[in-house]
Amino acid sequence: MMMKDRPLEGVRVLNLGGVWAGRVASMLLADQGAEVIDLNAPNREEKLPDAFLGRGKTVLSVDLKDADEQRRILGLAEQADIIIDNLGAGRATRFQLDYASVRERNGSVIYVSIPGFATGSEFEGVAPFEGIVAASVGVYTDIHALGPVLGGRPIFSSVPMASAYGGVHAAIAATMAFLGRLNTNKGCHVEVPLADALMSAMAVLIMKVDGQPQRFDLPPIDKAMTEVAFPIIRENSDDISEAGHAAIKAYLAKFTRPQFGNYVCSDGKMVFINAVDHVHHARSCLQVLGILNDLIAEGMIVGSPYEEGGDGNNISYSAGLTHYWAGRMRTLMSQRFQTKPAHVWENLLQEAGVPVTVVRTTEEWLNLPAAQAGGNVGAVEDKKFGSVRQPGRYVSIEGSAVQSGTLQPREFGDSTLGWKSSRPAIDGTSKLEPQPKILSGVRVLDLSNVIAGPAACRVLAEFGADVTRIDPPAPQAGPRMTMWFGIDVNQGKRSIILDLKSAEGREVFQDMVKEADVVLHNFLDRSADNLGISDQELRRINPDIISCQVSAWGGPQGGPFKDYPSFDPVLQAATGITARYGTPEAPVLHGMASCVDYITGFTAALGVAQALVARKLGRGGSYVRTSLSMGAQLVQFPFTVSTDTQATGSEPSTQNALGYGSHYRLYKAKDRWGFLACRPADLTEIGTLLGAVAPVENLAELIAGRTFEEVSEALKDCKSASFVAVTRLDEVREAHTVIDAQHVNLNGVSLAMREGDHPSGHRVSLPLPTWYRLGDQGVEPLTPAPSPGSHTRKVLRELGRSDAEVRELFAKKVVRESWAALKHYLPL
Repeated sequence: MMMKDRPLEGVRVLNLGGVWAGRVASMLLADQGAEVIDLNAPNREEKLPDAFLGRGKTVLSVDLKDADEQRRILGLAEQADIIIDNLGAGRATRFQLDYASVRERNGSVIYVSIPGFATGSEFEGVAPFEGIVAASVGVYTDIHALGPVLGGRPIFSSVPMASAYGGVHAAIAATMAFLGRLNTNKGCHVEVPLADALMSAMAVLIMKVDGQPQRFDLPPIDKAMTEVAFPIIRENSDDISEAGHAAIKAYLAKFTRPQFGNYVCSDGKMVFINAVDHVHHARSCLQVLGILNDLIAEGMIVGSPYEEGGDGNNISYSAGLTHYWAGRMRTLMSQRFQTKPAHVWENLLQEAGVPVTVVRTTEEWLNLPAAQAGGNVGAVEDKKFGSVRQPGRYVSIEGSAVQSGTLQPREFGDSTLGWKSSRPAIDGTSKLEPQPKILSGVRVLDLSNVIAGPAACRVLAEFGADVTRIDPPAPQAGPRMTMWFGIDVNQGKRSIILDLKSAEGREVFQDMVKEADVVLHNFLDRSADNLGISDQELRRINPDIISCQVSAWGGPQGGPFKDYPSFDPVLQAATGITARYGTPEAPVLHGMASCVDYITGFTAALGVAQALVARKLGRGGSYVRTSLSMGAQLVQFPFTVSTDTQATGSEPSTQNALGYGSHYRLYKAKDRWGFLACRPADLTEIGTLLGAVAPVENLAELIAGRTFEEVSEALKDCKSASFVAVTRLDEVREAHTVIDAQHVNLNGVSLAMREGDHPSGHRVSLPLPTWYRLGDQGVEPLTPAPSPGSHTRKVLRELGRSDAEVRELFAKKVVRESWAALKHYLPL
């Protein structure tokens, strides 16, 4: 059997410091064969997640204040390909491990910094505590569905979104920059601020489409309420009585969608179902429950999810249902779900292709036989903790000459250790002139929909790839999933509508594949086979192609759930996220798309980048796979680890959570909420600064008696503590939006959004991709997401089709320039 290299075989990575984001980034590189050395402070307390975050690495306990040990680490830095710096503000410079110092001895090094906030920005140097970053970017105010509507007390979430997203983006930055080095032999410095990385997750929550149709509002209530009444309610939430809040929530409950939510089954367990706004899911759900014919007999219809207007009785258009029909459907569904156990309904609905899951805790997910069979969850034998259950490889890559290896336990060494691997040969020559973007000339075909797959291809466009979307003649997913989400994730792309089920359409597609470098889709295996887009078929057409599948449930070994469709909210419920944000008996959705979808898409982009590196190193094309189930584990990485005798689970949970303790929690000052993060040992000093008589008994009362500015001023001399304002996403948008800018200089800028014209006819505000800051380059907005089919003729002509051939393809409806069901870019 031919021995295969791992994708990043021979790439040397030095991770400075033990902060989560850097350890996640280096783990994602180690998973694909990079040689990673992690530096830890001496006498650092070992915890169970360390076994998981250290997998595949060599862990060194190093005191950088010791001159001899510092000199040895500098020697490692001189021979490293990639250095990840998350030591904290100024510390790398103190030890001569900053980019400027290392570059003098290692001119081709790729250096990735992960500060909490961007260099030169208002918060530069603020300690990058997870809670501080989350409080600054709307996590505690806008993740809950009613937060942006009702305001009120912020809700703490223990899900470390900033570190998870920061880790993935840092790994992408490192891999892309290394790919660039293979072309140029030049190193570079990339900064990935955690706040900006977190902003990438919040895109559809912070996105603003001026005057968008009511159906896209969340909840889809009358504009007079969303634009006038509720902003007033939000600003005055503290003055509204409990009875008033209850009445408002009862009003909003009428707008919830019956085929999207939790239902109690006969065994007392719950299922979560997401069967809205889809040609097949809504109908199939009601068929399996045995109530479709009853509802039709009573007056409901099965129409198009793209319907405009109507009588409010369309099963496929959930946002347009009248209160009566929504209530009627919900009542019948509740009654039916209570006739069978949760696992039975899960199986029946999954077999019918309906996105559903039993609501589980994370520990239940880790012990689920289906998750273990697919390799979604595996076990690695750690020298200190024994057999540790943990997520399998987040990305799986396999080709004729390349393959992701099996997961390996961490090794322990000391500063006398040297690099073991032989560095890959670099063919590029150093160039002084400005280089095009790293992926300039790379052609990508995007056959995915909703968020994860399109977000992956948008990342490739951000790095300069030429991305062409291929949409089917008629969409199955509704307009929220295709058009509204697409405003963000389909930026920077061209669009063609092509019938892959026709012989002529297959011929056109094959011609596109011959000229492509990457093909990405989110079809299930059977659909990919039927459409001629399986990895085997793509490789037959173009042996060097990199193909990528983003599935819902698939693990490294596939698994029994791999052929079932699903969405972000379902995977939140399956893997314990909703049970933690609420309770197992009353689970609560942790944001829309911002939790699982985006991180899965970014992980897929990382896999493609790693496959491109492998190809550049002579290891050929490959097949890249990841899934929402892997993304759902990555976003909550500290909690997806356990042994037979030990598990995580002490983290704060429920809707009443404020934080981890007095040293790390939400506090209400006189005028607004803030978040305090410090070491437990700092609490006495903080109390003294706030005028307490030691010992500190009630820090909350001390803070409540002062304004936010008064507390901030009092604590400014406690250098190891941070106290920041809890900021809503609308406040972030207002503070960081530029109008119609074609280029944004990032010097001194933390976060950035752009408002501009859009093909939808609406003014649109979107985050700019500030999460990758290469040297002193600014950022340019991608082209707006086009309407499906906008570039069909142009793409066909580029393929060499004559005018007559193009006309014939249109006449046979093999290609189109629009969807017949789509009367407006955003249906009314």
